[in-house]
Amino acid sequence: MRRRVLLGAGAALTGTALGGALTAAPAAAQTAAGPRAGTWGAAAYPSPTSRSARRPAGSSSAPASPGPARACACPTSAAPPAHRRHRPLRPPRRRRAVAAGTNKAVTFGGADTVVIAAGAVVLSDPIDLDLPAEADVAVSIHVPDVVADVTGHSIAAQRSYLTADGDHAAEESAAAFTEYLSKWYLLDEITVELDGPGGTVVCLGDSITDGVGSTSNLNRRWPDYLARRLLTADANTGVLNAGVSGNRVLWDGAAPSAQARLDRDVLSHPGVHAVVLLEAINDIASGKAAAPGDLLAAYAQIRERLAVHGVRLVLGTVTPWLGSASYTDAKEDIRVAVNTAIRAGTDPFIDFEAAVRDPENPKRLRAEYDSGGGVHPRGPGTRPWRPRSTWRCSRPPTLHCDT
Repeated sequence: MRRRVLLGAGAALTGTALGGALTAAPAAAQTAAGPRAGTWGAAAYPSPTSRSARRPAGSSSAPASPGPARACACPTSAAPPAHRRHRPLRPPRRRRAVAAGTNKAVTFGGADTVVIAAGAVVLSDPIDLDLPAEADVAVSIHVPDVVADVTGHSIAAQRSYLTADGDHAAEESAAAFTEYLSKWYLLDEITVELDGPGGTVVCLGDSITDGVGSTSNLNRRWPDYLARRLLTADANTGVLNAGVSGNRVLWDGAAPSAQARLDRDVLSHPGVHAVVLLEAINDIASGKAAAPGDLLAAYAQIRERLAVHGVRLVLGTVTPWLGSASYTDAKEDIRVAVNTAIRAGTDPFIDFEAAVRDPENPKRLRAEYDSGGGVHPRGPGTRPWRPRSTWRCSRPPTLHCDT
């Protein structure tokens, strides 16, 4: 299906520069005309590194919307002090090489070079792409200068490819892409312009949402399966994964807390009408949540802040964790109490715990769902783990979840 795509990117502790020869995008700036939805996203934060040339290329699920659409990219800069200039961005690339004739140039206000202010996000001009349901899209970025503390996402469960030096953004061949890593750099979001009503669901969480324990390069994180279910339901709704490994609800850690991430990782995205929040285990394990009420009060604040923007909160029950080095019975009592409150509350919820707990010992994951260490669920064999809830989807802003 032909779509109009927008890309978003930015910079972290320092600003970033992108630029280069871009050929396929129109010479003049364009403005997306229709409603937008996020089709791919990754929470981006400072990621220490130093390279004179970076060219990440990754693939991700892209839930379809009926009819033609267009897309944009959002390069991002998570924090101060300097600016960054970027060159160039080009989708798509997968397994290093791209399909012949698909590598299209990306511009920003008609220019092939963009400077991203520290802490800012820039949105590309729309790009016409053939973007079918669950398409794999790769974005190639050249950074002409040495960059330290580049904005990125540290655990991608997906390969990105790098070149040793030089600007190879226009190349469809894999020859220059000799290095790979499981990270995403600079790219923050891919959005599509819809031809009818639609919207975005954001999955906010920690490493379980981020995909730790899932099979790499196969898009088997639980938000990927949610995206497929909404696609099957013809909900015209994209799913963005805002999971950050090590994240907590109450305190900053690997990234700002879930409460502090709402503006950047949820409300900044287009068309958001629901947030699925599966997060608490790191607060409990670290002792930052001294009582169930600490987490429940934070959930209430998140609910109220989302409601101001017309966004609905869907809570997830906290999955078992017996086997973790941080496990104690006292901490387990907090997890059980939080889940009891979620099930008894008025918020819609997904019962993740019921989907993966051991029926003989609900303190632990079922053996076939334990990826190792007792915390991160995975699918038994090649079959994915999926919460046993039923999603009843109507056109946004209404999204129902029956457990």
